[in-house]
Amino acid sequence: MSAQADLLELLAREKTAVNFKRDGTSARAAKAASKYAGATFQRILTALRERPMTPDEVSKATGINLLTVRPRTSDLLNPRAEDGRRIAPFIARTGIERTTDCGKSADVLRVTSDEERANWKPGNPTDGGGA
Repeated sequence: MSAQADLLELLAREKTAVNFKRDGTSARAAKAASKYAGATFQRILTALRERPMTPDEVSKATGINLLTVRPRTSDLLNPRAEDGRRIAPFIARTGIERTTDCGKSADVLRVTSDEERANWKPGNPTDGGGA
């Protein structure tokens, strides 16, 4: 499946509504956030197409709250199909870390190429693959 088709599937099924840690408040928060997730994914990807950035830098560049950016970058790093199986990531770690405003290290992220996505295999620990 192409990157665009995978992304459209991810956006269409409101992935965040199924990406929560436990029932209750976490599930309700994910469901509430799902109506905004598609535009947020697009804004994050647009920013990362301009240059590789940390989630903190993405937040500053886009104006999206960091507490929204972090889970969405996790979703883009580890996307899942509707049936729960892993699909090729939309973004990847560059192997570079930068210091955030609060003094902690953060991974620098970049958009994956169509070739990387086409060659991605589930379970490869070097590219974020896995079950």
